[in-house]
Amino acid sequence: MRRTLSLLAAAGLVGAGFATAPAASADDTTAIDLQPESVQQTIDGFGYSAAFQRTHRLNLLSDEKKAEAVELLLGDTGVDPSILRLGIGGQSTAPYDWMLSIQPTDPGGPDAEPNYQWDGYDNGEVWFAQAAEAAGVEYIYGNAWTAPGYMKTNNSPTNGGTLCGLSGTSCASGDWTGAYADYLVAWADFYQQEGVDIDGIAFTNEPDYTSGYESMRFTPAQAAEFAKKLGPVADAAGYDVLCCESFGWTQGKNYHSAILEDPEAAKWVDVLTAHSYASRSDTPFETDRSLWMSEWAASVAGLTQFNPNWDGETPAGSDGIRLVDHMMDSLTRANATGYLWWLGVSQGGSGSLMVVDADNDTYTVGARLWGMAAFSRFVRPDAVRFDAVHSLPDLKVAAFDNADGTRVVQLLNNGTTALSTDIDLDRQPTAYLNDQTHHLEVVDGIAATADGKTDLVLPARSLVTLVVEPGDDGTGIPVEATVPEPSEPGSLSLSVADYGDGVVLDDAGNAGDRLRFTGALPAVTVTDSRNADQAGQGGWSVSGQSTDLSAGTAAVGAAHLGWTPRLAAPRAGVTAGAPVATALSGGTGLAGPSPLGQATSEGRYGSTELGADLLLEVPVDTAPGTYRGTLAVTLFPED
Repeated sequence: MRRTLSLLAAAGLVGAGFATAPAASADDTTAIDLQPESVQQTIDGFGYSAAFQRTHRLNLLSDEKKAEAVELLLGDTGVDPSILRLGIGGQSTAPYDWMLSIQPTDPGGPDAEPNYQWDGYDNGEVWFAQAAEAAGVEYIYGNAWTAPGYMKTNNSPTNGGTLCGLSGTSCASGDWTGAYADYLVAWADFYQQEGVDIDGIAFTNEPDYTSGYESMRFTPAQAAEFAKKLGPVADAAGYDVLCCESFGWTQGKNYHSAILEDPEAAKWVDVLTAHSYASRSDTPFETDRSLWMSEWAASVAGLTQFNPNWDGETPAGSDGIRLVDHMMDSLTRANATGYLWWLGVSQGGSGSLMVVDADNDTYTVGARLWGMAAFSRFVRPDAVRFDAVHSLPDLKVAAFDNADGTRVVQLLNNGTTALSTDIDLDRQPTAYLNDQTHHLEVVDGIAATADGKTDLVLPARSLVTLVVEPGDDGTGIPVEATVPEPSEPGSLSLSVADYGDGVVLDDAGNAGDRLRFTGALPAVTVTDSRNADQAGQGGWSVSGQSTDLSAGTAAVGAAHLGWTPRLAAPRAGVTAGAPVATALSGGTGLAGPSPLGQATSEGRYGSTELGADLLLEVPVDTAPGTYRGTLAVTLFPED
């Protein structure tokens, strides 16, 4: 995705005090072992689709009811999605459940001047996309189920057919591939006019499935062929390209491979997508690209009414627990970086998250909505999933660290009895419960933390979401490290200015054989109020050391990060540390302890503010990704 192509988006800052926790013994082990050092994937987000006029039905509710429903679908007390999938229409008329094209009639051939027709409503999606933009949804993309019929071999928007001009086609009307690429970008541009930032375009939906509704076929080779046509046009307009929305996860790998094995096609496709109907999304596909399970809806066969259950007395494929089970597999077994349910809202006996009855001005929320919200609300874009190891039957666990430092652990108990166990969280988490009678509610008694671990009681057939706020997981910076002598006046302490989400290194450009990124260390203040007996003839020193920076399986060594220490104000008896060059500039970087500043016995007393200019230099062929690491800043008294 374009927004994550910068080599380094954030470098976390940690501080080390003098007191350290004792090493864990064999008796300290827990049944669920969190392994945050074993990062698996970076999360792009969660969401759903608004296609086929479903949000038009929502728009028919009264203002009061519509506002309530929109808050549940988009707000931070509801789903709070980070991805929204819109439908790009291909029909020439628009009865309910069809999507009208922005060019419903042939303009006169592929080389004719386009005759786009924009109504500012686009099948009921524009107003909802505007609401999503206002709610902070981070990624909105359009997905075409088909090109208009006049661009296809079967001259119809339905029942398959192939885009004219692709290899293996022969159409009297000519080659429509260029016109179709322009058409897709024009659709996205119309949304920009309406104040909606479209981030990407998917040019096909289920290209390996022919349906009586809007559909169009591509072989894997044809998908790669068209990606090379659309890519430059979309890129010039500022849009990502997504491909290929296959109707099955395993089948989708054929499309992904065709894209990635063609260097030119691979250059243009930012996100790999596949559905989970023909085959379940529970196996990985090795790639450094974003990989989304972009559509699934549990079966509603045989149900004539909307199923709101989490886990009904008569089990149904559309029960909320089934959605969560599928999501857990998609994230932990398939390593998907994004997960999208089919519909956010619909009507009748749908498997959507919510249904509306416009005639009676009502809406009904399914437990599926709260299952989705447990992930989309708490696991935010740029979170990393890491391993959580256990051998407990009927339990599925997924663990995440958000970019803001929040740790989230999802625990799905598929068993029919409550499960008592423990997990290595040494700070008290907030426990949210989803089951047949609780809908993402805070429940006491599920998690109790003591002696460096958390005991759990997981109700039967439930999802428990544990949320540990930033700094509460025991691995963050003690912002203050104090070294007083017991019962003596005065102290020596270190404080770090508010560093928000961490140090963000800005791209300073390409320097031939390397890429350079720069930033600044937050202010580090040393306060020394020790008396002469406490300090003796000594002063103090501050040093820093970095971990390696990683992005998934890729890593950049700490030796590639250097700094130039400085004093906020000159002061007698206090000196800044020497500059530390990076490995590419002949230095050792911050792979080992490096002085930030030091004070003699004459200069130590009072408050001293230290800083540093940071420089990251990496080879130009470093794998793209968002690289993160930690920089420990440590204060030492000197004899």
